[in-house]
Amino acid sequence: MTDIAGASFGLVGTAVGELQAEIGEQHPGVVVDRRIASGWFRLPLGPSLPLGSPLISPIPANLDFFTELPTADDRWLRLHGVFKSARARIASSLGVPEDIHQVAEIVRESKADDIEQQMVDGGAIVAASRTTDEWLESPAGRAVEAEPLAAVTDHPASGSTWRPTPQRPLTGLKVLDLTRVIAGPVGTRFLAALGAEVLRLDRPGSDESITHVGHGAEQVLGKRWAYLDLKTSEGISQFKRLLAEADVLVHGYRPGGIDELISEDERRAIKPDLIEVSARAYGWTGPWAMRRGFDTIVQFSTGLANATQSWALEDPENRVPLYINGSPVDASRPRHTAVEGLDLATGHMIAAAAIRGLTKRIRSGAGSTWKFSLARTASMVIRDARNTDPGRDIRIPIDGPWEDRIFSGPFGPTRRLIFPVAIENTPLFWERPAERVGSSSPIWTF
Repeated sequence: MTDIAGASFGLVGTAVGELQAEIGEQHPGVVVDRRIASGWFRLPLGPSLPLGSPLISPIPANLDFFTELPTADDRWLRLHGVFKSARARIASSLGVPEDIHQVAEIVRESKADDIEQQMVDGGAIVAASRTTDEWLESPAGRAVEAEPLAAVTDHPASGSTWRPTPQRPLTGLKVLDLTRVIAGPVGTRFLAALGAEVLRLDRPGSDESITHVGHGAEQVLGKRWAYLDLKTSEGISQFKRLLAEADVLVHGYRPGGIDELISEDERRAIKPDLIEVSARAYGWTGPWAMRRGFDTIVQFSTGLANATQSWALEDPENRVPLYINGSPVDASRPRHTAVEGLDLATGHMIAAAAIRGLTKRIRSGAGSTWKFSLARTASMVIRDARNTDPGRDIRIPIDGPWEDRIFSGPFGPTRRLIFPVAIENTPLFWERPAERVGSSSPIWTF
């Protein structure tokens, strides 16, 4: 996880350097600190440290429906019921009330693969535990591994006049953000740190808007956050107007979700030189391509949770307790890694893809489409992990180094870790604090 954290920040830094070089600037030096990168990958999401009582309530660490349950065949079923709608789908898929005890009883009497399929068919976000070998040998695993890490399609076009600005490269760039939870928001957050105007859109009553996230969470630092209901004629009309002026569109709705609102062909017709970047849970081909999922769910499916448990039990005196969302846990069951590395690494790949898409557009005028998946990132981790000396011990949360100022925002007074990547002559910072959903209007500011 430390390696993938450092590499993902290095990838973005390199992409920025390529963009700068495209306009004749000297390619900047890029330096990454692996220890600080590890600190940024922690959950609750880094890099901020509230100095007093936060003005918003943090997400509860031990939600009843955000857990793993034993099955009849000595495996585990991971539930992802953080959001109200997800809890409702878990319960309805089993025909029971939203009572975790009744859910657990049914799961305990069922085989893992059978109950997983039943609940997935009912729209629930769950995953049965598997080993890495079982995942790689499954039809879904083979399909995902055959995909490229970044699937890229170029679209011949012309007309864009935007160019990067030395020292603040993405100034004047417009980014439409239709992302959720962690991977996509982390990607667009990095674009904001480079000067882009990032406009995140959520429909009124969306899962994240009605939770603590809607009050201004870490993943919306630097962005504007507006309500816009794309399921209404007025909302989709305004979205089309925004898209016509956008340079980048990043989305992470459930598979097929955005296409039900506006097709890819129509998006491309509105903005031919658009750079569009998206991510799914389980890839774009194969039997699980349309399955919903999040980092912790994908880790159970792909065997990373089993591998983390095995790793911890090899040296229990030094490797437990593990920490999940800031709370200690044992290794009595499969556990996802101490950081949500699939989400965060994929998020930085999303940012790098957007930047490399801009470089392509400067060269040829062409737009491009970039596709990622958490499962494909997991496959990379599984295949490229090395059983070697990891270097000095890194325990998170890390204590600095910190920025030389105190920040205000929904967390109250806050210290912030310095960025793990230093790009020569290109300071990274957010011009806006994290704002409450609906604080902005769904229009561009310039």
